[in-house]
Amino acid sequence: MSSLLSPAKLGRAVVPAAWAWMLLVLAVSFWGAWDIPARLPDINDVATTHLFLAPVSLLLFLLLSWIRKCYDDEEARPGPWAFTRWRATLGIWILAFLHPVSCGLYPAAFNLDTRTVEAVTQVVGAMQAGMPRAALEERIVRLNETLPVSMRTDRDRHRRHQEDVARYLAEQDPAVRGRLWAELSRATFVFMPWSPNAGEEPARHAREQVFLRRTRATSDIGVDKIRVRYGPALTVEEIVYSSNRQLLMERQPCTVHIIVPAPPEAEFPYPCQN
Repeated sequence: MSSLLSPAKLGRAVVPAAWAWMLLVLAVSFWGAWDIPARLPDINDVATTHLFLAPVSLLLFLLLSWIRKCYDDEEARPGPWAFTRWRATLGIWILAFLHPVSCGLYPAAFNLDTRTVEAVTQVVGAMQAGMPRAALEERIVRLNETLPVSMRTDRDRHRRHQEDVARYLAEQDPAVRGRLWAELSRATFVFMPWSPNAGEEPARHAREQVFLRRTRATSDIGVDKIRVRYGPALTVEEIVYSSNRQLLMERQPCTVHIIVPAPPEAEFPYPCQN
C-alpha cells in the first residue's frame, strides 16, 4: 500500500489529473461566454456551481503541495524520481485562484443584474414627459429586444414572449388581449403590462400603467418595475424605474434608479418610499 501512495507514483497521476480538472472547471465556468452580452450568467448559478467544485480543487491543491514538498525534501526521498516541478507549482497557483476569480471577477464583469439596471436606466432616462402613450409602449417593445437575459433562457421562447408583448399592446380585442396576458403573466425577462393591483390584467386606458420584468416567475427578488402616470390626454406625466434586486442593494426591499422628470433634489439610486 505504501508503494502505491509513494510521492513518485502519486505525482505521475495527480499532476495530470489536476490539470484536467482545471480545464473542466474553466469549461463549466465560461461555457457559453461567446453569447455575452446578449446572454449573461446568473451570479447565483456561478456561485452554486463552484460550491460543489471547490472541495475537489482543495483536495488536489493539498495533494500537489504535499507531493512537491516530498520532492523538495532531500532526506525524505530515498532516490531520484522523475517529477516536473513547475507543473505542480503552476497547478497549485491556478487552483488557489481558480474559484475566487470565477466566482468574483467573472460575474462582476458580466453581471445580469447590473447590465439590466444600466440598460433600463439609459432607456427610461431618454424618455420625456409629454410623450404619447403609444410612443412609450413602442420604446418598451424595443427595450425588450435589447435587454440581456440569463444564459439558461430558451431563445425561441424568449423571442415569442417579446412578440407577444408587442401584440398585446397593439391588440384591440379584449378577448385576445386576455388570452395573451394570461400567458405573458407567467413570462420572465420581458417588460409586460401589469395592473397596479398585483395579479390583475391592466385596464386598457388606465391613468397609471405598470410594466414588470421578472427574473424568476415565483419570486419577488429580481423584479424591475417601470411605473408610468398619464395625464388627461394620455400623455406621460411621470415615469419611475425601480428594482428589487437582492445583490444590488443593502437592507432595502426596493431601489429607485430614475424618475422622469427627476425632482431637483433627487439623488439616484435611492430606496423606494413606502
